[in-house]
Amino acid sequence: MPRPPRQLLDGGCYHLIARGNNRQFLFSDEDAFRYFIGLLVRAKIRFPAKLYHYCLMSNHIHLLLEIGTSDHLPKFMQFVLQGYARWFCKQQRYSGHVWQGRYKSLLIVQESYYLEAGRYIERNPMRAKLVQDLNDYSWSSYLTYAYGQANRLLDEDPYYAQLGTTPTQRQLAYRDFVRLESPYAP
Repeated sequence: MPRPPRQLLDGGCYHLIARGNNRQFLFSDEDAFRYFIGLLVRAKIRFPAKLYHYCLMSNHIHLLLEIGTSDHLPKFMQFVLQGYARWFCKQQRYSGHVWQGRYKSLLIVQESYYLEAGRYIERNPMRAKLVQDLNDYSWSSYLTYAYGQANRLLDEDPYYAQLGTTPTQRQLAYRDFVRLESPYAP
């Protein structure tokens, strides 16, 4: 039975997930993380897109990406995933599949969900028990929103500005928001 086609929309925002084959580690050192981030920067220029949130885990990635033209999403992801696979195979003297299956692309239909999706993405290192405090994890967008750390990769989440009138207010509110384990639980 064939896979259903991706739901692609001009201006669509997607939670994208790609996992290493057999859950293998994709990022073994800082050079690997930096190379992947460089690919994302180049892809954003080549296939205009806005990256609102991201988290690079040792064996998978999460991106919250808004793409201008719908047919650019597969090209964007192909550029990033194939580019990283080539680099990874060369660095690790590895042959075979680097990525497990095709990437997931979950269309975010409600714009107000952007911050919640970002929160979910950025809490990944805590859920995986890699860190107890998100301040200790460098490979996500959390430090940009929570502390104003400069990040050439990110475009500001359009709903972030609603968290406060000053950068300090927004950062404090964002830290409180992300700290909550389940903000919508009764």
